[in-house]
Amino acid sequence: MDQHYTEREQRFIDLAAELAGDFATRAAQHDEDGSFPYENYARLKESGYTVLTIPEELGGMGATLLERIKAQERLAQGDGATALAINMHFNTLGLLIDVWQRSRPPHVEAKLKRIARERLICGGSGSEPDNAIYSLRPRTTARRVQGGFIVNGRKIFGTQSEAIDYFFGQALWEDGPQGPTVLTFFIPAKQTPGLIFKDDWYVMGMRSTASRSSELKDAFVADEDVAAQYRVGRTLRVTKIFAKAPFSIGAPYIGIAIAARDFVVEFMRDRPRFPLKHPMSHLPSVYNKVGEMDMLIEGARAAMWKAAAELDLDDSVNWSRKAVAARMIAIENSVRVVDLAMRAVGGASYFKRFPLERMFRDVRAGIYHPFDSDETLELLGKTAFNIPWRADPEE
Repeated sequence: MDQHYTEREQRFIDLAAELAGDFATRAAQHDEDGSFPYENYARLKESGYTVLTIPEELGGMGATLLERIKAQERLAQGDGATALAINMHFNTLGLLIDVWQRSRPPHVEAKLKRIARERLICGGSGSEPDNAIYSLRPRTTARRVQGGFIVNGRKIFGTQSEAIDYFFGQALWEDGPQGPTVLTFFIPAKQTPGLIFKDDWYVMGMRSTASRSSELKDAFVADEDVAAQYRVGRTLRVTKIFAKAPFSIGAPYIGIAIAARDFVVEFMRDRPRFPLKHPMSHLPSVYNKVGEMDMLIEGARAAMWKAAAELDLDDSVNWSRKAVAARMIAIENSVRVVDLAMRAVGGASYFKRFPLERMFRDVRAGIYHPFDSDETLELLGKTAFNIPWRADPEE
């Protein structure tokens, strides 16, 4: 369905649309090969898309969360994997921006200006193997040394690992002066001895995101590369900073769903079937499914756009509840849309010469991002009753 955008939103969406058209020409091949789309990243940098969310005064475009998710939704219509990958750049970059907006630390401002000026890519991961709530207490360790820390640990799902300039991570400083402390750091990926990426991204979907695991072996993190630190707690604190990253992931999946719906409409519009007198688009089994797809997409957009628009109006807990709910709606609706698309097209959707089978695989990655559906419902239910969400649910 047609949407109404502000002039500023349309400018960002038009930029995303231009890139999406180019990326779509290579998406199938990169998926087939499992290769990283270096050409796409060159275009993202050249066009300025990589600085979309950096404040204008620091050299970026200053896009709001709502403007960003609308642009990301459009980008994903061309290549869902690239849109998801660059979304992780925006997520990790967003942590730096939030720190800068709160207290204007000079070292963070200098880093943001450099990222904008040189079109650098931020990535990395907070996720760790066998750690359900890594933001509470990372298993990666930090030991204090002269001028910084020595860090050891493992991370998983380091999206766009082949393009990262600044690696984001978190580590536990057990002997912090205020007690056990979580450090959030951004280190130069290519210039940090001891930061190792593993060649282990062999997966069903989102194959070109290069979301490889990494290991930190006695890696040095300088004091100026520590962006933030906070004391360890036993209860998860629901904050806007914590919720924005998982929330924004909904946008690329909506984009994939829209692309699947649009393919069905174009493919089935005039598709004949003997002995029918009309094309298959006149079959209730086809047009009813497209009607359901439109309903699901509109519902996902409504939830996502409303939550993004209310970011600055709500308190942290209330907005975070809206954010996780909206993201779950976006993911679940998008998965359903692509399922419907394959049913509407029929057996042809199973062939790799058409994009639906790739979209079918890619969209399913959404159900594995934290918070997954069970965690979302747990958070919503517990916060409704003011029940703490603890590190160990048995306590």
